[in-house]
Amino acid sequence: MFPLPIVEYLHLLCAFVYVAALMAGHWNVLAARRAPTWAERAPLFELNRRVALMFSLPALILTGIIGNLLAMEMGLSMGHARPLQIVTALWVILLALALALDVPLAARLATQARAAAGANRGEPVEWDASLGRWRLGNALQLLVFFVLLWFMVQAWKA
Repeated sequence: MFPLPIVEYLHLLCAFVYVAALMAGHWNVLAARRAPTWAERAPLFELNRRVALMFSLPALILTGIIGNLLAMEMGLSMGHARPLQIVTALWVILLALALALDVPLAARLATQARAAAGANRGEPVEWDASLGRWRLGNALQLLVFFVLLWFMVQAWKA
């Protein structure tokens, strides 16, 4: 396969892209809150939708796949390495959070913001609930990722 340093680099690159995409989404929401009109907010929420689909989700999927390939290259097996089992389970949780909350809610928020910008009206129906669930999903993903990172670092120390 690929030389080990290249696989390690790709794994780290994908992990950083994933976290950067989550942080970009967070900062876009903060910027949108400061925007005075829906016409200014809508592009920020559309950007969040695209970041979730084009960067966050693919980077998360590649991080898990490349991470498991890297573990195999290092001689770790899922049946014998408890930290690898935990990290993989946390990755599956992250994937579920991304597919259940991040991607669909980013799309919903973008659609609602576009509709509000086009109609020149107030806040869309159920806006606060959608935004709150998206924020919760974003925060949970960051929290789970940092727990996953802790397990990965502990495995390297051992």
